[in-house]
Amino acid sequence: MTKKIVDLSSYQSDSLAYLKQLKGWGADGIMVKLTEGTGYLSPKAGNQIANGFKVFDTVGVYHFFHGRGTAEAQYFLAWVKKMGLDKSTVLAIDVEAPDLPYSTTSQVNVFLRYLISHGYKNVITYGSGSWFNAGRINRYQLVDKAIWVAAYNNYGPGVNDANAWQNTDNWNGHGVDCSHDFDGKLSGKATKATPKKASYWADNGLYEVITSEVNVYGKPALDKANKRRIHFSKGSTIYGKAVKYGKVYRIKTDVGYISANKDYVKLVRKSGGKQ
Repeated sequence: MTKKIVDLSSYQSDSLAYLKQLKGWGADGIMVKLTEGTGYLSPKAGNQIANGFKVFDTVGVYHFFHGRGTAEAQYFLAWVKKMGLDKSTVLAIDVEAPDLPYSTTSQVNVFLRYLISHGYKNVITYGSGSWFNAGRINRYQLVDKAIWVAAYNNYGPGVNDANAWQNTDNWNGHGVDCSHDFDGKLSGKATKATPKKASYWADNGLYEVITSEVNVYGKPALDKANKRRIHFSKGSTIYGKAVKYGKVYRIKTDVGYISANKDYVKLVRKSGGKQ
């Protein structure tokens, strides 16, 4: 099944609400502009990636290329790693800048080889159909043959065996680029970034909610069957006791159990010992 992948830059929002809106419109994943040249980092990339992983199974990133293969690959990969993106992440090189030489393939290959040699093998080359067809990007000489073709029309990418096709820069009037991912090369396998492993409080005391809201459950099993109709909003403070549940903890409050995940609540004041 063809997936719809939206690509985002600093022109689009980085809010969680916007990413959820994209999914509601039918997007299956996102590609985020991370870097350009050797000195530009998109100011919204960090939030777009973080919020993207809350909404979608996969988030890829791309680099806008200006022709300096090794230097730009080093700069791009440094930021890929700082964003916590693992080696299964789809990394794209965007080859369309007007300052590029007519034939760009050799430097594109330098860029791709650098990523691949560092273990990031899920790479794809983006360019317009006209550049591929004119040989400015020689698909058959690329060290990785996966290509993402831009051709804004209703009938196809116009390049044989394209892996993905960006067919619009104004998807359904939403002012955003959207592509058809034909075979999974653009979206990659389902993966998460390598964020830290969840950790849990194990103390009795006063807790404050630090996420938008936490749900309350009738039992330590925080599943749908035990979910109550009440919740605590961000900034709420609750006294509770830490209760061991398997390898983790829950916080038992007067109205039920909540998660002890440190991403959701913080311990404001400790009291007593562990339960």
